[in-house]
Amino acid sequence: MATPFGPIYKKFLSLIDDYELAIPSPEELNEILFEYLDQARSLYFPQCNKNLDNLTETAGVGEFAEDLSSQEQYILALGMKKAWLSPKLNFGDNMSKEIGDRDYKATQGTNYIKELSKLDDKIENEIRRYAVEYSYKNLNLEGW
Repeated sequence: MATPFGPIYKKFLSLIDDYELAIPSPEELNEILFEYLDQARSLYFPQCNKNLDNLTETAGVGEFAEDLSSQEQYILALGMKKAWLSPKLNFGDNMSKEIGDRDYKATQGTNYIKELSKLDDKIENEIRRYAVEYSYKNLNLEGW
């Protein structure tokens, strides 16, 4: 059985509020979403019991060869959320360095980067918690 990317993309899109993702064409959006998914499977969910490298993909549309559970799909969606947030945090950091502290506070607000950093940490902790729960889900201690 295979798992198409579509349900994972839907889970991810339900976790965020980004009107800029409504601008690209459907083909471009699929490519953007696949970049987030690729980062999520590579960096944020390496302990998945399924082979996330076994997939077929063309222009962001495709599927994983194995059947992923809803929990596995949700952990990937959270990883996509973290991948989506990272450039926004880096852009905020770079902007404050580029235009100076006083001007940045006047135009952007002093808490913008702090709030993005808190959100990034919160998402990372959430991914870690669900991944740990996932890892222990099928743990068998019978031989101990």
